[in-house]
Amino acid sequence: MKKIKILTIIAAFSLSAFSQNARTTIEITAATQTVSSYTDKEIVINGKSDLHITAATSPLTNSIVKLNSVDSWLFFDNLRPQYVIDNLLQYVSVNNQAAVNKTNCRVSIYKHGTVVIPQSANYQPLTVFTGENFSGDSTSYSLHTFFKSLGSFDNNIRSFKLKRGYSATFANGSDGLGYSRVFIADSKDMAVATMPQLLDKTISFIRVLNWEWVTKKGWCGSDFNQYNKLNATWRYDWSAGGSTTPYVEYVPIKQNLGWPGWSEISTKQYVSHALGYNEPDHVEQSNVTVAQAIAQWPEMLKTGLRVGSPAVTNNGWLYEFMDSCKARNYRVDYVAYHAYWGGKSPSNWYNDLKAIYTRTGRPIWITEWNNGANWTSEYWPNDPATLTTANAAKQLTDIKAILNVLDTASFIERYAIYNWVEDARAMVLADTLTPAGKYYSENKSVMAYNPKKEVIPTYTFKNPASSVSFGTKTLTFSISDPNGDYYNGNIIERKIDDNAYEVINDANNTSVKTFSDNIDLTNIKKVRYRARVRYTNGNVSAYTNESGYDVTNGEDIQYGNLNFQNVGWNSVFFNKPYTAIPSIIIGAPTNANSTVYMSARAKLVSYSSRFNVQLAPWAYQNISTLSKEEKVPYFIAAPGSYDFGGIKAQANKATIGTTWTTVTFATAFSTIPVVFTTQLNPLTTFATTVRVRNVTTTGFEAKIQKESAVTNTMSNESVSFFAIEPGTGKINDKKIIVGKTAADAVSTTSYTTINYGDSVASPVFITQMQTCNDDTVTATIRTLAVTDKFANVMKQRERSAGVTIAGKESAGWMVLQSQSILQGLNNVEYKQLSFYPNPVKDMLYLNQKVAESTNFDIYNLYGVLLRRVSTTNNTIDVSDLAPGSYIVRSKKLGTSKFIKL
Repeated sequence: MKKIKILTIIAAFSLSAFSQNARTTIEITAATQTVSSYTDKEIVINGKSDLHITAATSPLTNSIVKLNSVDSWLFFDNLRPQYVIDNLLQYVSVNNQAAVNKTNCRVSIYKHGTVVIPQSANYQPLTVFTGENFSGDSTSYSLHTFFKSLGSFDNNIRSFKLKRGYSATFANGSDGLGYSRVFIADSKDMAVATMPQLLDKTISFIRVLNWEWVTKKGWCGSDFNQYNKLNATWRYDWSAGGSTTPYVEYVPIKQNLGWPGWSEISTKQYVSHALGYNEPDHVEQSNVTVAQAIAQWPEMLKTGLRVGSPAVTNNGWLYEFMDSCKARNYRVDYVAYHAYWGGKSPSNWYNDLKAIYTRTGRPIWITEWNNGANWTSEYWPNDPATLTTANAAKQLTDIKAILNVLDTASFIERYAIYNWVEDARAMVLADTLTPAGKYYSENKSVMAYNPKKEVIPTYTFKNPASSVSFGTKTLTFSISDPNGDYYNGNIIERKIDDNAYEVINDANNTSVKTFSDNIDLTNIKKVRYRARVRYTNGNVSAYTNESGYDVTNGEDIQYGNLNFQNVGWNSVFFNKPYTAIPSIIIGAPTNANSTVYMSARAKLVSYSSRFNVQLAPWAYQNISTLSKEEKVPYFIAAPGSYDFGGIKAQANKATIGTTWTTVTFATAFSTIPVVFTTQLNPLTTFATTVRVRNVTTTGFEAKIQKESAVTNTMSNESVSFFAIEPGTGKINDKKIIVGKTAADAVSTTSYTTINYGDSVASPVFITQMQTCNDDTVTATIRTLAVTDKFANVMKQRERSAGVTIAGKESAGWMVLQSQSILQGLNNVEYKQLSFYPNPVKDMLYLNQKVAESTNFDIYNLYGVLLRRVSTTNNTIDVSDLAPGSYIVRSKKLGTSKFIKL
């Protein structure tokens, strides 16, 4: 409700020189009023009221204004702040005290005029509450200070009130990082009864700043005479050395990577915005790559200011930067751009700027622009180096048209014209306005900030990751979540052998990110853990990567297959510890991820307990995850000589580097053996592989290869090798067949079939190239299929150099009968599943009572899982199985064999 009360009094006394004269008192309460000027008046403004005085001359003749509330605002719509301070502030009082700028009042830019706000320098415009709807405990915050230690309000703010004329930056990282948002109370008090979800109970950083109501029209430069003549309301000068004054708002810029310092920007008072690098896409300017700009952008966010992108002329650089910020949840509030677009029509200007706005989703600051430049080639009547009459007329016409676009386009927030691109385009020459400059000066630009174009930062939750660490008999499963204060607990699942995942921990605890478990090397061959994270918004993340451990098969000679779906290091425990460092051979992985080229390698952690295996993609592919599981064969033997049923073998290690090194066998073979090698201590974070050539009865040559695009130097490393004669033999009564292909059998263009010459049940197939016919090509071998009678293999070369075809090679191979048809089946501690009849025709009837849904896995005798069935009664339907022998297994009830008739 508006209330205007006019009182006539016999005598009134002013603070002014005209205090001898009587004045009529006008009282304004809870109203917004606009007048041209006052004569012989005492204007008393109470409560939440705005008084606008529009006269550009003599606005207060023998008149005074009394501001009696922090919400009683006085506007001089057409007089600049410095004029008001110098000539009018003496006629204004605040709570019956003379108004003094930055003491008991604030004199600010308001479009083309001024606003006098009766608020002291220590005013606290922000109040926060621990409850929704402004309930609970509350506290208030003052200006400019970095509030990083919020005490009991840390991660506990649920609503807030922000007074008109201020901005507040909230962040959920105490350093201003994490999710952050700038709230702007530009036209009225802001009352947020329910904190936005991404900030609810997550705020750890607050910075409150003055808000200036500048127009779009600005100036790039530091010359006071120039920006004052042009009536600019804001400016920047490619540095952070200036300051906001009653003439203009100042915007600092991080000009280049080294200067100015971040502290100079962040500690500056009476600024609310900051700009990024100046033309990073130009080598003669800041010359900053997108990667460099992204690396430093967190420092920009730590300022707590409203921040703008680096100013570019290259859309590609800008879009890559904005996409990178989006991927990292980095806040960018507006986009800076340089537009020297000579010869473009107004519609071209609009369309091209609209395209940038549409692509980036941000309002635009054109921090440098003009009607072309000295490096553009648009038409001019005369040489543009000179301001002739004809050139001046063209410039005036063009500037009028461009300004019409900039002032009316809602997505343009600010613009700052550049003066020094030949005299024809100048706004000021020899301290005198040109015709175009006079128009620019007189142009009544609109308010810069448009709340309808406010960009509310979004947040993309990043997937958590997991890892395991090992104690003597325990492991710790750890969750790494990149989402900061949004973490609100976890759901951890575990899978034993080939059974289904089961939940083992479900916690709504913001501090718990680990889980401890016992290591079982006796009854278990494989354990995998994964987790999902609970977030404060009620959502649950995707699964982390799988982490866990494997246990090898066998005792003195240990071999089998591992399965991995990640590119990290995976722990494998020895079923029986070794007393010396064994030879660990990692064979060629399968090719389920057919477009991912990789190298399998091992890292020996402890010869007495375990080692690590990694499927390492070549770096040029930028692969961080695998979509499918890969099978990886392994073979482990203690150092020494062996006789496997008539075929001789040797296991040992050697030290090699990136040049060919001769490795000599302890004793010579009678026939040329097949050689398998694996690194034991990869010192690199990028993928490498070991190549072999010139295998003889006395030794071979080997070297470590890396991809062509990697220029890092490499040190010598320990490499294990296993050499074995071709032929057929036995290891622990299990069949082993060793062979070698023809000299040019394996290529990169098609797969090669390797026939074993016999049938091998549940085979473990290991292969490696025995030649290196194109010495400069880094390549590995992959297994496309493994059956009981043959395997298909193919050479794969890394493609960082762009070449896909490489020379043909000879491959050595060995295939071994699995030492365990079914993991855990032969363990005496495993429970026996009891059922009838056996043999069976249609239905198995369990002797045990099934109280709840139970999974049963049915395998053939080669250990291949055929199906998984679930039942809540005591029957298992096997009617559709072909006649033969099978294994049925339940984690809860046990394992047994049956015959299907």
